[in-house]
Amino acid sequence: MPTVFVAPRNDQEQQLANILAEVLGVSRVGIHDDFFDLGGASIQSLEVASRAKAVGLPVEPEYLFAMPTIAELSASFDDLKDDLV
Repeated sequence: MPTVFVAPRNDQEQQLANILAEVLGVSRVGIHDDFFDLGGASIQSLEVASRAKAVGLPVEPEYLFAMPTIAELSASFDDLKDDLV
């Protein structure tokens, strides 16, 4: 069942959406779109992680397997910040 498109809500989510769209070769990625449903695989997870780190986002390839949507990834960043405080 297709997911209803929900646009990124902040700059962090927009950066992730842009990275995923570029790596996966799709026109747009919503915050609830699943990385794997969009055609992602382990090779692409490495590219996403590399590009995300280059813009300062703490993404590891394995995160995409546990949290395959931008909404889930973004929420995990907030949890990481809370742990550092």
